[in-house]
Amino acid sequence: MEDRISMSKTELKRLRIIHKVINKQITQIKAGELIGVGDRQVRRLVKRVAGNGDAGIIHKSVGKESNNKLAAELRQNVLGIYKEKYNDFSPTFFREKLSEIHNIKLSKETLRKWLLQDDIKHFKRRVSRRALHTWRERKHHEGELIQVDGSHHRWLEDRLDQEFCLMGYIDDATNEYFAKFYEYEGTFPFFNSFEAYIKKYGIPEAIYVDGHSTYKVNRSPTIDEELKSKQAHTQVEKALNKLDVNVIQAGSAQAKGRVERSFNTLQDRLVKEMRLANITSIAGANEFLKTYLPEFNKRFAKKAKSEHSLFRECNKTTDYKWIFVIQDSRTINNDYTIRWKNRLFLVNNPKLTNKKQKVLVKQAMNGDLQFETKHKIISVQEITEKQLQDTKYVNKEIRKILKRKEHKKAKKSWMDDFYIGNPKPVLVK
Repeated sequence: MEDRISMSKTELKRLRIIHKVINKQITQIKAGELIGVGDRQVRRLVKRVAGNGDAGIIHKSVGKESNNKLAAELRQNVLGIYKEKYNDFSPTFFREKLSEIHNIKLSKETLRKWLLQDDIKHFKRRVSRRALHTWRERKHHEGELIQVDGSHHRWLEDRLDQEFCLMGYIDDATNEYFAKFYEYEGTFPFFNSFEAYIKKYGIPEAIYVDGHSTYKVNRSPTIDEELKSKQAHTQVEKALNKLDVNVIQAGSAQAKGRVERSFNTLQDRLVKEMRLANITSIAGANEFLKTYLPEFNKRFAKKAKSEHSLFRECNKTTDYKWIFVIQDSRTINNDYTIRWKNRLFLVNNPKLTNKKQKVLVKQAMNGDLQFETKHKIISVQEITEKQLQDTKYVNKEIRKILKRKEHKKAKKSWMDDFYIGNPKPVLVK
């Protein structure tokens, strides 16, 4: 019975070329070019085929276990760790945790193959079938453009029975990331996170946001705005205008893709990291970010094309408390009161010129209020409707006004009673 030799297509091709060399049909240099090896390797193959026959073309390690093969016990140990604690981690993320926590160093591809062999098919390679997309070039300077967005998610899974929001900031030039957790995405969460951001990095030239009502007025303009050709602005736009920060509104989620993709990464990685750290509250999650984000930025941040930063330093004399505010316009009434959100405020030390003046009411993040006219900040005190009628709460000028109003009202009432059932007199010139 003849011996059978199993060979691959590559080995069959090599054998055919080597036989041509042995028969002096081609040179060793030409043979090396045809099979993609050097002439020294061709000489080795010629020697092996001449000495061992056609089987000499087969690599000597075929059928033998690799010297670098990992022990079966290690494989079982790793798969056991995965199933017990990391059963929804990707191979890359699982590999990082194995190295950091369990001191086991493996390649990502080895892990992926082991998971597939163990019938864990969630991590098969996925072929992208998305349409061709032209990527926008990054900005060249850090601080030139900051993408800002909020992501509502169950960040603490079942450990906290509610969704809450991660306010994320990413520098378009460097991918440097900053974030804080809040119960919702709104004006005060943005103000609080933006103040923390500028105190850490500086004031950027522009921010890139979506069409959320926090950043964009989505209602139709009022008649007064149309007549005066005014454009309505959100509280965020008003505050950032004082800091000379340009607010750019994106037309789609894809336009600010960097911050959107960062949420995909964090909803995978950050959620699992906080699970391992047993974080159970929003306050605890914010504390965790202080140590997590520096490591996250070391891994994912890039170097800007230009070394010149466009961040501006925060002015130490600026009181940011009265910049990041919600502001409304009100009018001082004839009785020197200001009504705002079902609350009543009395002007202290009023003057005749205060009547009918426009007042800007500012509410800071901590709830403090400031009342500002065109020229100065005025002092007020909050009172009730009952207290307004009490003379000890109003000054002499206001008492005169109220007394005239009561007298006029009483006189009108007496005249109306006198003429009931009787014709009113007609004045004849």
